[in-house]
Amino acid sequence: MNRPNTFLYTLVLLFIAFSISSCDKEKQQNRDEEQLEQLYAKIKGLAESSTCDGTSDNQLKFTAIGASPCGGPSHHLAYSTSINVKEFESLVKRYTAMQNSYNKKWNVAGTCEIVIAPSGTKCENGKPVLVYATYN
Repeated sequence: MNRPNTFLYTLVLLFIAFSISSCDKEKQQNRDEEQLEQLYAKIKGLAESSTCDGTSDNQLKFTAIGASPCGGPSHHLAYSTSINVKEFESLVKRYTAMQNSYNKKWNVAGTCEIVIAPSGTKCENGKPVLVYATYN
């Protein structure tokens, strides 16, 4: 083979190798994202299965969940002690760690908004909901 053909052949091989590598990375990122979504759906379903009767607000709670790329939680979820709290808190902790790892692994950038913690929870239509302080 002459020199120009060898160079062209090498470039084509490098391009193919890079394309395959990019596809593999994209597939892996999609799998990682799907795992996060499935775990979040389980957590959200558990939180939404919480019930309350409006008479005992001490059974209502909220938790920070997720990991913002800039630090801190991505948001908060309301729940009540009518669910398996240990399982719920364990799943939240796992999700938050997984999202933090995902953000680092895939160099996720965020808008760096400050996520304000709720001031509490209340019972509304038999479900716990977040309450935010209002400043007039």
